[in-house]
Amino acid sequence: MLSGDAYPTRSGDVPVSEAPLSGGAIDAAWFDAPICRNCGSPRSTPYCAQCGQKAARRFELRDIGKESWDRLRYFEAKSLKTIVRLVVTPGTVARDYVLGRRATYMHPLSLLVVLVALLVVMLAANRYFGQYGFADRDVDRMADRVMIYANWSFSLGIVAVFVASWSVFRRRLGYNAVEHAVLAVFVQTVILAAIIVNMVPTMIWSDPAFVAAHRAASQHYLYGIKLAIVAMAFRQFFLLRVRSEWPRLLLAGLVFVGTSWLLLRVYAAAILWLVSRTA
Repeated sequence: MLSGDAYPTRSGDVPVSEAPLSGGAIDAAWFDAPICRNCGSPRSTPYCAQCGQKAARRFELRDIGKESWDRLRYFEAKSLKTIVRLVVTPGTVARDYVLGRRATYMHPLSLLVVLVALLVVMLAANRYFGQYGFADRDVDRMADRVMIYANWSFSLGIVAVFVASWSVFRRRLGYNAVEHAVLAVFVQTVILAAIIVNMVPTMIWSDPAFVAAHRAASQHYLYGIKLAIVAMAFRQFFLLRVRSEWPRLLLAGLVFVGTSWLLLRVYAAAILWLVSRTA
């Protein structure tokens, strides 16, 4: 904490910058002192140069609602803007983010967590996997169920996109491994958004027969949607000329599909092994 020599003191013995922290009462001087109340650094502007927090003032009733609204509005505006741009130009958003345009978009992992949470809530609300239990001990039936769960894994897609991106395009445009990973997270975010939209009908028509049919059909056409998203993102992120570079784009798509297939089966085999040990 800063020394009290540079700031006015409360009755000449306890620095204003330390008084409330040492058990003193709070008053206007605590907030008026040119100190960031978040990190303790000197502050000469409305925002702290060290941590970026806006100058704090004493709370009043109106401030609680205003701060909550400002944070919610900032989060919603940023997340909605990122999602809209991602749906249309996933590779361009990832490239902008990698090149330094980061205040414009929501952090990819934060957005991914939000969409995963939303998808989990939807899966629970319509009991999408409700009929799949492990009451019986038939290994074949358990294997089928594990594979269905595996198709909805939230993280395997990131690995598959990264493997396809890194193995086919690692020498293009000088991206490093972390930047390829950023692309993978953004692409998986778009894929999750597509899965969420795909599940909307099951939230409207929750009849178990319809949900079962929807689940069975989704296992097939969602692969095509995922592949289209990956191809579009790669073309935009790596600035590919489709007419002349389509073989590399096709190869990347095949690597993505093959890696996804392999990861799902490794994942399913691991879960099945664990379940079988406890059967």
